[in-house]
Amino acid sequence: MSAQPQDVLSDYARTLIRVKARQLVRRPEFTVCEAEDLEQELTLRILLQLDRFDPTRSSINTFFVRVVNSSVAMLIRERGRIKRNGGEGVEIESLEKMVEKADGSPAPLWTTISDQDAHRRHQSRPLSDSEAMQLRMDIASVLEQLPPDLRSICKQLLAGGHTDTRRDSQLSRRKYQAAMSLIREQFTRSGFSSE
Repeated sequence: MSAQPQDVLSDYARTLIRVKARQLVRRPEFTVCEAEDLEQELTLRILLQLDRFDPTRSSINTFFVRVVNSSVAMLIRERGRIKRNGGEGVEIESLEKMVEKADGSPAPLWTTISDQDAHRRHQSRPLSDSEAMQLRMDIASVLEQLPPDLRSICKQLLAGGHTDTRRDSQLSRRKYQAAMSLIREQFTRSGFSSE
């Protein structure tokens, strides 16, 4: 009778594998559907490396962490390589290349990429009209709660980037970063997250 993975791996290792798989599926290279497959892949990679464990060099848990972290990095590199390569028969083209539009006029390739293509690429979905309206109302509500000086910084950020806003507000870098921290805290308290 051969040993099963659950007989060899400790609770710590199984938890580590589950946590790392959940972290991986939040990355754009992976999908949520792959969580179980990633758990199996990480388990397999640990089992393949078990004969290399040396108890005089580290504890078994340290060994598990090293193998899993290394495996995660390799999975990310492999997935990135697959995305960059594209496979046989796939040509990589510059987005500046001129192509013919449907009406026959020439245009850069980037102008033919739709929002739908971008959402597919980033594995996201566009907001519905009602969701967009609700988001605008929620942001307006948070802005109303801010002091006038922070509200002014937020409005300037809508028109330009951080560098322009900091310069126009005539704040030192440290004071600007402190103001941004206060703004982020207010948005976080109001239920917005940075993800």
